[in-house]
Amino acid sequence: MTRRPLAGLTALSLTLTSAVLGTSALLAGAAAAAPPPDTPVAADPALAATLSTTAEDSPSGKISADLADADGTVTAIVQLDAPSGVEVTAEGGDPAAVQAAAEDTEDLAADVVPSELSDATAGAAAPQRIATLTNLVAGTLVTGDAAKIRELAGSDDVVALYRVTSKTLENSHTVSFTKALQAWQDTGHTGEGVRIGIIDTGLDYTHADFGGPGTVEAYAEAYGTDGAGPVPAELTDPAKFIGGYDFAGPLYDADPASKLPGATTVPTPDENPIDASYLSDNSGHGSHVAGTAAGYGVDATGKTFTGDYSALTDVSDWTVGPGTAPQAELYSLKVFGDIGGSTDLTSLALDRAADPNGDGDLGDRLDVVNLSLGSDGSPADDPDSQLIDTLSALGTVVVLAAGNAGDLEDIAGSPGNGVTGLAVANSVGSPQTYDGVEVTAATDPASVRTWSGQNSINYAGDADVTAPVVAIGATTFSGCTPFTAAQAAQVAGKIAYLWWDDDDSSRACGSATRWTNAQNAGAVGVLIGTTETVFAAGIAGNAGLPGAQLTGPSTTALLPEITAGTLTVHLGPSLSGAVIEDIAGDALNSGSSRGVHGSLGVAKPDVAAPGTLIVSAASSTGNEGHSLSGTSMASPHVAGIAALVRSAHPGWGQVEVKAAVVNTATHDVTTEGLGKGETYGPARVGAGRVDALAAVTTPVVAYNSQVPAQTSVAFGVVNVGASTVKATKTVTVKNLGDSPVTYATSVTTATTAGGATITASPANVTVPAGGQSLVTLTLTADPTTLAREIDPTQDVTQAGLPREYVTQLSGRLVLTSGSSELRVPVQAAPRLVSDLKAGAVSFADAGAPTATLPLSGRGVADGGWYSLSTPLILAATSPKLETAPGFVTSASATAAGDLRYVGWVSTAPQEVAAGGEATDGYLGIGVATDGEWATLGHSTQPVADIDIDGDGTADIESYVTKYAESDITVALTVDLATGATLDIEPVNLFFGDVESGIFDNNVVVLPIALGAVGIEPGDTPTVQVSTYSQYAQDPSGILDSVEPFTIDPFDPTFWFENDITGSFSSLGADGTAVPVHHAAGVTSGQLLVLQHQNAATTSRAQVVDVTVPEAVTTTTTLKVTGGGKAGQAVTLAASVAPRDAQGTVTFLDGTTEIASAAVTNGKATAKAALGAGTHQLTAVYAPATGAWKASTSKPVKVTVARSGSSTKLVISPKQVHKGTAATATVTVTGQTTAPTGTVEIREGHKVLASGTLTVNGSTGTVTITLPTTLTVGTHQLTAVYVGSTDVNGSKSSASLRVVR
Repeated sequence: MTRRPLAGLTALSLTLTSAVLGTSALLAGAAAAAPPPDTPVAADPALAATLSTTAEDSPSGKISADLADADGTVTAIVQLDAPSGVEVTAEGGDPAAVQAAAEDTEDLAADVVPSELSDATAGAAAPQRIATLTNLVAGTLVTGDAAKIRELAGSDDVVALYRVTSKTLENSHTVSFTKALQAWQDTGHTGEGVRIGIIDTGLDYTHADFGGPGTVEAYAEAYGTDGAGPVPAELTDPAKFIGGYDFAGPLYDADPASKLPGATTVPTPDENPIDASYLSDNSGHGSHVAGTAAGYGVDATGKTFTGDYSALTDVSDWTVGPGTAPQAELYSLKVFGDIGGSTDLTSLALDRAADPNGDGDLGDRLDVVNLSLGSDGSPADDPDSQLIDTLSALGTVVVLAAGNAGDLEDIAGSPGNGVTGLAVANSVGSPQTYDGVEVTAATDPASVRTWSGQNSINYAGDADVTAPVVAIGATTFSGCTPFTAAQAAQVAGKIAYLWWDDDDSSRACGSATRWTNAQNAGAVGVLIGTTETVFAAGIAGNAGLPGAQLTGPSTTALLPEITAGTLTVHLGPSLSGAVIEDIAGDALNSGSSRGVHGSLGVAKPDVAAPGTLIVSAASSTGNEGHSLSGTSMASPHVAGIAALVRSAHPGWGQVEVKAAVVNTATHDVTTEGLGKGETYGPARVGAGRVDALAAVTTPVVAYNSQVPAQTSVAFGVVNVGASTVKATKTVTVKNLGDSPVTYATSVTTATTAGGATITASPANVTVPAGGQSLVTLTLTADPTTLAREIDPTQDVTQAGLPREYVTQLSGRLVLTSGSSELRVPVQAAPRLVSDLKAGAVSFADAGAPTATLPLSGRGVADGGWYSLSTPLILAATSPKLETAPGFVTSASATAAGDLRYVGWVSTAPQEVAAGGEATDGYLGIGVATDGEWATLGHSTQPVADIDIDGDGTADIESYVTKYAESDITVALTVDLATGATLDIEPVNLFFGDVESGIFDNNVVVLPIALGAVGIEPGDTPTVQVSTYSQYAQDPSGILDSVEPFTIDPFDPTFWFENDITGSFSSLGADGTAVPVHHAAGVTSGQLLVLQHQNAATTSRAQVVDVTVPEAVTTTTTLKVTGGGKAGQAVTLAASVAPRDAQGTVTFLDGTTEIASAAVTNGKATAKAALGAGTHQLTAVYAPATGAWKASTSKPVKVTVARSGSSTKLVISPKQVHKGTAATATVTVTGQTTAPTGTVEIREGHKVLASGTLTVNGSTGTVTITLPTTLTVGTHQLTAVYVGSTDVNGSKSSASLRVVR
């Protein structure tokens, strides 16, 4: 079967788009979630309506699971058999030795991969060198045909190969809010001497914020035609911009399918890392980030600030506020093209960060590196994270954006979810700067003022608009559909207020559609509102209409008058940045990504920092700023704080600097901001919002004793079985000061899991000066009190459906000494687990209609967890993928896609048995993998390609994905010919109110509604199951697959009666017996039983045998007695052996049934009358059940003679006048059977008349009128019965006298 990429997906696009939501009515109309039931409830159908190959061994075993068997163009790192700069230094080598090793690596790279990538060679199959890494790893970054790259493994100079996954960008008053300003005042540390690397889109070093000339002309000169010319030294401040490198070039985009103008996957590196204009597609991202971290600041006059930062008290009127570490140095590592898009070049930048000047002395590594980039949903063991770990081990503090994918489980991807990096969430600073919406007329005079909001981004005009506001349909009309004529008349010349859905998973359309429909209706502007505390993202709008979105408080205040039609507003570009107010300080931007939950021993993020509506340097403007939001904007605040800490404590290592930032992030972030509402836990904000002053001044740090560079403590997934679980971890409290410090210890709770607890001991700990102490954290989870609870800050439903979630017990270890507080984030994900085993299935005999699948062991039906047991027909097995020594990849993603078992099941027979239609049933494709996924549907996806019509080409494809950017995991089935969505079902047929294996599991069932996808009775589809991952070697994304298998959903080998209605599962418990049915003729088979809640991956997929005894052979004999003549009954006596056989015997004369009888004690007897002639009689035994085989007796020959007959003739009257008729009455009596046929009246040989007998019993009678032409005289007449098949003939005579 032809391999293909997932329909509608790319390697990095793992969630459904809103377009898919719009094409399916399969998930709609859900009711509010209810408390967990006593037994699990399958997904309501009404809601659901809304290869077998392993990695090919390379000659040297160097190719990992995500490059083997690949085809097409890929990017990879070729690790060479040469020492890296880190290794040379670790072995005592001096800088000259490092440089020499680097030159050797360069030469070796050229030997192994002679061709260098260029426009002329782009697309060639042979590997092309992009660049060489020498510091963190000795290797070369290459692109080319995957098969050709694999061939490099045959070289003795190659140690390993690994695939590169692309990364994308993650997108004043803040220094006061984070106390950076106070840190400058109190400590005098401003980052001087500390070097910050910005891995991003580049840096506008001509901007006043970085000490440049601060003019548009200077930028134009430095950028030139394409930003690739030399850096004009006279346009830079060498105290700020200390260098950099452009690894990408202006038109680079890692996506081979990029539609960006002029895009190329061929980097054109140069020495000039200048950023593109802030008006470009990359929005001047790198410059904005750099300004937040270490910009000088641009004062109210538009000039670079050159004064004493420690003397500053207020910067609120500055054009661009100073960065957190305003006197730190900046080194720009440009990895994105100027046209936007993605990058595969991050590894090159990380390698350069270890030795920026390439002198071989790694001592000049960058002190802090900021990466405001990442890939959503990728696992914590992504290869890029390992490069960051190596850089961190050198002492560099790597700060990363946590991501902007919102409140979705485990959505924060790499590299921000790696162990050593410092991942930053996006909170809201105080005060905030907003665009204005000015009310010029209202019923309530208090409403006449300027309110906070945000302008639409795409408006191309410069004119404002003032007009009345009109709400269509009492504020319920969204504008996603064209306005009717009546609606258009309402909004003509006015500002249209349109309803906005804050739920990304259910929003029907974006702002561009709304604006365009309003413009077409004649509106002069658009206004929308929100219920959210913080804007999660900007509003695009369109080029033709000005528009704005009100903040939550503004919406609440103005909506009554909007509804009443009494409001007139002024909005437009002139009101940009017109409102400064604090309505959401220390709230969390809803777009900030929820972190990983500890599946791989890592919990993220680490801290939160202001990243919403951040004004920083606008590249190409000379001295202006612009506002951006995102974790990209939060991360550089923390990079700046890390620089302040390093400036204050130059002897501290990466562990201490990171811990200082995390420990002192003691400001709570809440759902409503300003301290109101629920407090966010570590999964969203880590320790809390950062405090620069506390980070710089703390003499004590605390961190994970087992993994110091991680800082936080993650117990990870904790399986709780029959008995209470206790687990411990320790935190090292290290005093770097000159006085002992005593702390009280405690653990605060942010999210709960029933009665589970994490406690700290001892209650008090004294840490001597220059020494350290340990605090023990003890997790206690009692199965009787453990409960499945949701984070109180999470929505229980998404798109109106019960969401999936991970129950976490989380909080912070708090060390308190007087007014000083240190925090260490603590996390655990305890869960109840079952210990169930399925037994063999044995049918009592071949005719038994059912047998039972027995379950034994310990089940779970407490605390919101249920031990689901799902029986399937085993279809295929697959060997474990072989590892490739030396190849770096995501081991977890590979294991989670390593297929071990595949099964299938159909509920069509259940539907029929219940009186329904077979096509209303479901086909389920079950998958069991070697390792666990942290969250199903992110980095690994099971896929089923199904050939319905048997032509060898798949017709439909079903794959696991996330529904509309939500925590709802579905099997989405598409028509491969048209791309149309045919069916969307929750995996396992359960929504999130039942944990069926979405998290930390390795078994799943993909449901497919038979009728919806066009599988009809008589179809026998062929199925091929694969797994898809962005970490696969093959560009198509296929990681593993099994051989195709054929199924009959309407007559399956086995089917089951599960006790959870509408599902594939039963509630497993000790003693549970699941009824099993088998198809006719089946004598044996194997089932794949999935135990979703069992603890071990190896125990969740169980193969059991099914035995159906063969039917017993029978013999039938026939004895016939009596009945020598036609009409006489014969006795038919059949004997069936064995005597216990039950059923019916049918007696046949040739092929005609003449009698039947039930079998009793091996006998069946019947009587039958036979006609004259020779007969071949047989007895055919039909078993009552499949326990016995049918049998037929040998034929018995029976000859039957004809019956005799007698005839009587009576003429009346006996004398008649000539010409008068007389009648002849003839009676024929059969001896053993009734006569039938004709009687003739003869005179001599002449037939005078005839008639047909009418039979009554054994006698036939006929009355015949004689001819009137008989002559005068006496006539001797004879009645002749000519006989029949069964009766011999006879005759009788009488006379008739005819007179004149």
